[in-house]
Amino acid sequence: MTKVTTGISLLVCAGMAWSQQSASLGNKARTPEALKDDIEALKPAKVAWREITWKTCLLEGLKESRAKNQPVLLWIFIDRPSDDARC
Repeated sequence: MTKVTTGISLLVCAGMAWSQQSASLGNKARTPEALKDDIEALKPAKVAWREITWKTCLLEGLKESRAKNQPVLLWIFIDRPSDDARC
């Protein structure tokens, strides 16, 4: 009987703590700008791969690589069946 009473007491305390926390969050007036700022703060600042101008055409990539005298990174991902006639 004491285990049941202890369990119920814990559930009641947890429910009270949760309701107090959600009530304190609900009192804040959140504007769309404030939410956007919070979301932007979670993103990493400058990520190197986002600065790369990715090409979807190999020939365009090779042309730019030669013009800038830089190496080419070729990323290949094939998700089609081997008998697909489009490749």
